[in-house]
Amino acid sequence: MNKTPEIPSYLNTTGLVYFSIRWRKPLFTIAILAIIVSSIISSPVFIKPKYKSTAILFPTTTNSVSKALLNDNNTNTQDILEFGEENAAEQMLQILNSDDIRTRIIKKYNLMRHYNIDSTSKYPFTRLFSEYKNNISFERTEFMSVKIEVFDTDAQMAADISNDISNLLDTIKTKIQKERALQGLKIVEKEYNAKLIEIKQLEDTISRLRAGGMFDYYSQSAAISEEYTKSLSLYNSEKGKLNIYEKSNNVKDSLITSTKARIEGAHASIKVLEEQVQNLARMGGIYNSYSEVLNSERRIFSNIKEKYEKAKIDAQENLSHKFVVNRAIKAEKSSYPIRWLIVLITTLSSIILCSIVIIALEHSEKFSKKMQSVQLEPININ
Repeated sequence: MNKTPEIPSYLNTTGLVYFSIRWRKPLFTIAILAIIVSSIISSPVFIKPKYKSTAILFPTTTNSVSKALLNDNNTNTQDILEFGEENAAEQMLQILNSDDIRTRIIKKYNLMRHYNIDSTSKYPFTRLFSEYKNNISFERTEFMSVKIEVFDTDAQMAADISNDISNLLDTIKTKIQKERALQGLKIVEKEYNAKLIEIKQLEDTISRLRAGGMFDYYSQSAAISEEYTKSLSLYNSEKGKLNIYEKSNNVKDSLITSTKARIEGAHASIKVLEEQVQNLARMGGIYNSYSEVLNSERRIFSNIKEKYEKAKIDAQENLSHKFVVNRAIKAEKSSYPIRWLIVLITTLSSIILCSIVIIALEHSEKFSKKMQSVQLEPININ
C-alpha cells in the first residue's frame, strides 16, 4: 500500500510554533539586528527625507471666451462656471506632462544642480528626466479632478514647484490656443478688410449716381409721376379754358394772357419732368442694381464683423482653464522615507529569510544522516 506523504512539521501550525520556540534566540537576534540596521539605513544620514506638496485642480469646459460670453445661442453656449469632465481632465494631464512645462520647471529651479546630476556625465538628461518623473507626478482622481504631487528634499521648493506647474497650465494652454486664435483672426480680418473695400467702392459708385440726380428710384419715380400728372392736368385744364376764352367776346385780354402764361409754365414743367423721367429710366436700373448689391454686401459684412469682433476677443482676452481646489503649501514633516514601514518590512524579511536558511540547514542535516545510515546497511547478496 502507498503511504501518505508526510507533511513537514514546519508547514503546520504546531510545527511552526515549535520551530519558533526552538529557534527563538537566533530569530530574536536577527530581528533586533534588522531593526537596528534598517533604522540606521533609513535615517536622514543615509536617505534624505523628502517633503510632499499637493495641488488639486479641476479643468474648465470653456475654450472660447467669445463663445462663452457673447453667444446668443443658448444651446451652444459654454458655461464659464462649469467643471470639466473626463475629456477635459485627460487634456489637462496631457498638457501637464508636456515638454514645455517640464523644460520651464527644470530651468527655473535648476533641477540639474538640485538633483546633483553632473552635466558632463554620460546621459545627464536621461537621469534628469528620470528624477523629474520620480519626484513630480500627475494623476486624475476619481472625482475627475487632477492632482499634482511633488516630492523634494526642500519643503518650500516642493510647494513652489507644485504651484508653478499649476500656473503654467494656464500659460501653456493659452499659448496653444492663442496661436490658433491668431491664425483665425488673420483669416477673418482679411475677409473683413476686403469686404470693407468692396462696400466703399459700391458707396462711391452710388454717390456718383446721386451726384447725377439719382437719389432714390422709387421715391423719385413716384414724385415725378405725381408732378407730371399735376402739370399735364394743369396744361389740359388751362388749354381748355383758353379755347373758351378765345371764343368768348366778353373775356378780358389780361385773363387770356395769364392763362397762356400758365399753359406755357405747365408745358415747360412737363418738358422738364419728361427729361427727368428719361434720366430716371436710364440710370434707375443701374442705381437699383448697385443698391441691392450694397444692401446684400452690408448684411454679409455685418456677419463678418461679428465674427471679426469675436475672433479679436479670443485672440486678445484670456480666461483661466482651471479651478484651483487646493493650492500646495509647505509641508511640516517629511513624507519619504516611511521609516516604520522600512523597519517593519526589513525585520519581517530578515526573519523569513533566516527561517528559510534554518529549515534548509535542518533538511540538509537530516538528508546527510539518512544517506549515512543507508551507506552503513549491509548489502544482502541473496
